[in-house]
Amino acid sequence: MITQIARRLLVGVAAASLGILGMSAVPTQAAETPKTGPLSAAPAQAPTGQWKVRTSFFAKDGTDVPLREGTTNWGYKHIQHSHPEPDSSLYGWIDETLDNGTPKPDHNDPTKRVVRWRLAKGVMFRVVFSERVYSDSHDGRPRGIITAFKES
Repeated sequence: MITQIARRLLVGVAAASLGILGMSAVPTQAAETPKTGPLSAAPAQAPTGQWKVRTSFFAKDGTDVPLREGTTNWGYKHIQHSHPEPDSSLYGWIDETLDNGTPKPDHNDPTKRVVRWRLAKGVMFRVVFSERVYSDSHDGRPRGIITAFKES
């Protein structure tokens, strides 16, 4: 009885070890990536230039809110041009605000939403983003963050 338990335990440990090490009974040809043929879909083109995604965020309601490279009018370049902050602080504040604040419609532009949140320092932080999708982005995701800054 003890030997059966020991044998089962040993077999279970061995199986788990092989799985952890990446060994399996799957034939190697099953692990190959499919070849591209005439009927294969082309891979999606990664956005470049102003549409390049620097990082992705999600609002607490699940809305996709990418931070794109942008221009001096929107996105990362705009934020660093108009409201410069170190990336580590900026990304943390954006994430905290989107996780905790409630997106509300922008009164000046119905295609934008505004989220505000009081940071631990007691300062209000604002994120303005657009859910509008532009074909120029080539990725089907929304424009994303227009601006983000500490309110004075």
